[in-house]
Amino acid sequence: MDDLFKKEFHRSKNISIVDGENCYIQETVSGTTPQEENDISIDLQKKAIEIFDAYKDLSQQNKIDIIAKAFGCKTGEIYTSACTGKWRGTSDISIRFENGVSLFIGNHLTRRAKTTKAQIEYINRTLMRFNPEIIEVTKELALSALLQQETKDNEIALQKGLKPYLILTVEFNDAANTRFADYIGWYYVTLAVDGKICTHLETGLNYDIAEGRVGRAPMQRDYFVAGALNEVDYVFNNVGFSSSSGLYSLPLREEVRKRVEKILEERIMV
Repeated sequence: MDDLFKKEFHRSKNISIVDGENCYIQETVSGTTPQEENDISIDLQKKAIEIFDAYKDLSQQNKIDIIAKAFGCKTGEIYTSACTGKWRGTSDISIRFENGVSLFIGNHLTRRAKTTKAQIEYINRTLMRFNPEIIEVTKELALSALLQQETKDNEIALQKGLKPYLILTVEFNDAANTRFADYIGWYYVTLAVDGKICTHLETGLNYDIAEGRVGRAPMQRDYFVAGALNEVDYVFNNVGFSSSSGLYSLPLREEVRKRVEKILEERIMV
């Protein structure tokens, strides 16, 4: 597991697990966000704990099976792999699903990574984040906020002579196709930029959606063009992006395309 992913994975989370079972909500939310965003984040935390409570007494394998369902699979198995270099002396803990795709769920000292206690703790954390119910709730809350962000972004795009976009859906990458395994468990959105359907994926957006912190207004104070892009045609969160570049997107899966095409038709008709 690369250093960047581990660094992101070990970021401070709004939901914590104590003793691998009991949950509590931190009183503060990281970052400086408007009060309404904090309310959404706390609502999402409460819902996640409520859903987790229905699963907490299941066996370890049954919990893994619930996680597997979130990724379009039926079951999986937990395994560890020793790390080298900077992470020498530790082991990654992952779940391998029956389709061969693996989900990294944590990193611990090697002597502890194989213990039942450590594995249960990481499985519980993962189950709270990745179960079918909380994923649907997370997407619904994010879509509501992003529809409001759309208006602000398009106002900025107009000022800069760029194209407007329509937010279509919030998607969860279950990596059912191994081509998408690098971003397994990431949230992204589908857009229609001047009528052209595309996907939009970025690290900050993924974590904001997952943690219920998607802005009601652009968070970036000063407009800038996203890294490595020479030309842009739309604005997302006050940042310029290109609908024709693959740098900030995932390939559009056929089943997703069919679904969002219908949504685009509905939004155009409104």
